[in-house]
Amino acid sequence: MKKIVYTILISLFLGGNILMAQGRCSKFYPLIEGAKFTLTMYDQDNTAQGTVTYEVNEVTGDSGRYTYTMARGGTVLSNAHYDISCTDDGVAMDFNSMGGGILSRYSNIDVEVTGTNIYIPNELSVGLPLPDAEMQLKSGGTPGVMNISIKMVNRKVEGTETLTDPNGVSRECFIVSHDMIMNMGATINSHTKQWLAEGIGMMKSEDYEYVDGPLRGTVALTAYQL
Repeated sequence: MKKIVYTILISLFLGGNILMAQGRCSKFYPLIEGAKFTLTMYDQDNTAQGTVTYEVNEVTGDSGRYTYTMARGGTVLSNAHYDISCTDDGVAMDFNSMGGGILSRYSNIDVEVTGTNIYIPNELSVGLPLPDAEMQLKSGGTPGVMNISIKMVNRKVEGTETLTDPNGVSRECFIVSHDMIMNMGATINSHTKQWLAEGIGMMKSEDYEYVDGPLRGTVALTAYQL
């Protein structure tokens, strides 16, 4: 279950850049107070494993805060908030709030997070390469010292596809892929594809063992309100 939690968090917050302010950052992600999105996690057999729900609850100029809840079988696994700030051509993510959210179910824990922010430009095109991203997380206290390293490499836009969203709207999506190297004591490698739609963000994400390898899991947008 730990691998699922970390994989989904990174897929959403590093790979998806869930929320960006209107106008200055990205046309893909609305930052509207009260907007709410629910994604369902599925394993390789397409069996639901839990849900991720996030909601915009504060917008101030070119920055915003949203709450995030991951649940499984009615049990909340993680509940936190995250801060996003916008620049003229991208997004800046608060790594400290992200690290605290990943470890929010533990108490008495000190977290130090460093890294290179993710970037997705306004104008995507098939074949466009995107910069790598990296996060280093170190923690101490209960339940003990924890070091997490996450690298996203070989990021690119590899295609387009039209998907129907949960409200029945057809949306053209850009398929953005990357290889991920995650170290949490053991190294986990994976290849991820994400379908990003204008005005709504990530509609689907697929996690593979490697490029053209076996499918390990899927995340799909199953409900939203703007």
